[in-house]
Amino acid sequence: MTEDAAKPRLTGPDRIILFALTLGAFMTALDATIVSVAIPTMARELGEAGHDTSNISWVLLIYTLVLSCTILLWSKVGEKVGYKKVFVSGISVFTVSSLAIGMCGFIEELGLNAIIVLRAVQGLGAGMSMSMSLAMTATYLPESVRGTSIGAVTLAASCGTAFGPALGGLLTTIHWSYIFFINIPVGLLCVFLCLRFMNVQENIPEGKRGLDYAGVLFMVVMMFSLIYYLNKGEDIGWISDEGVLLLALTFTGAGLLFWWEQRTDDPLVSMRLIRDAGVLKANMITMFLFMAMAGSYLLLPYYLGYVKGMETVEYGFVLIANSVGMMAAGPAVGRITDRTGDNRTFAAAGAVLAALGFFLMMGFDADTGLAYILLALFVMGAGVGMAMVAATNLAYSHITPGENGSLSGQTTTFRQAGSSAGVAILNAVFIANLSLGAGSVSGILEPGFRHAFFVALLMGLAAFVLAMASRNASGEQSVQR
Repeated sequence: MTEDAAKPRLTGPDRIILFALTLGAFMTALDATIVSVAIPTMARELGEAGHDTSNISWVLLIYTLVLSCTILLWSKVGEKVGYKKVFVSGISVFTVSSLAIGMCGFIEELGLNAIIVLRAVQGLGAGMSMSMSLAMTATYLPESVRGTSIGAVTLAASCGTAFGPALGGLLTTIHWSYIFFINIPVGLLCVFLCLRFMNVQENIPEGKRGLDYAGVLFMVVMMFSLIYYLNKGEDIGWISDEGVLLLALTFTGAGLLFWWEQRTDDPLVSMRLIRDAGVLKANMITMFLFMAMAGSYLLLPYYLGYVKGMETVEYGFVLIANSVGMMAAGPAVGRITDRTGDNRTFAAAGAVLAALGFFLMMGFDADTGLAYILLALFVMGAGVGMAMVAATNLAYSHITPGENGSLSGQTTTFRQAGSSAGVAILNAVFIANLSLGAGSVSGILEPGFRHAFFVALLMGLAAFVLAMASRNASGEQSVQR
């Protein structure tokens, strides 16, 4: 056998399936950030400008809440009825709700409340599709190219998050509705490709078709309280009565969930995966990287806009350097790990490279040149891309047949929780370190950025420590259903 023949490859149909999955991952992740830059415009056109921002902020928050609270639910439903059904249904719900939200911009009778309700529906569809993406990658595509496939889907989601501000700023210059209308052709194409080319027969296990309703209740209480606290803690007060109540509900929900899941016959959450040190470390690597990345995405527009004086569209395109770094490193790591099986080394190397990127970002100030900014973002993106691909593949190397859906849901939940936590932590560090006595905008903001990016660096180093403490799975473990 020649060296070329021995290399793992994707066939033509495989590439189409992978393209459909990356479309879904990109689109649903895009909506987590594309809306943020349109909020001021939406508030003005919907008559909310100058009023309490808590109302318009629900356009962002409700999407994250519903998405985060339903991921584990849909991963379990996918195991019972089939991944494809849940994924296609989710993309369909997401696409139709995007059309409806966009139409709210042209129908005066449909105001902010209608948009918030429809964003909740959109979050529901996003949760359905996101919970299935990694499971479908492991099920519908050959195991020999698992690293390449998982890497593509993981990077598509990350790039969707990074492209959001640039695309949102560009489309908002036309009308804010177009940030939702853009989902329609993408969603329709994704659904068509899934229905036309995903013909693998899923081995859905026989047995109970019911759901662990108590587990669902406890999980929703835990995730809703946690995500709401992380998103609203700055407004309500981290240790206010309401904040303490949310924390109490979070820990109570978590305690009841894990107590119940160990006693039920068909648990919502796979306790074997929770207890598996290899899976847990891999998910925590991803969580720390998402914490650092999401927190940085929150602050970078403020640095580029207020300190460097860039317009929204300008700094949006600067931020794409981060995605370029991911796309440059991530796919290559996926291909290499497919051949070598050494995910641990690349997870550790990527975490160190990401930490280096955050170290470079600590040097951002009013005099920093564009080339330095682009380099720092590229290095950070390359490191995050390497580590996330390797860590996700590392987690999948530790599972047994039939656990694709459970792991997909858990991995995505770790990412969402990490994103919310990272935004809350870096924002709090930023605010706490503002130099309010400085005589210029840059003088006020720069200490906050420097300290926040230092915390992001520590998160990258935490991911490195976890990667070094991990191990590659011994032998080949099938991920086929």
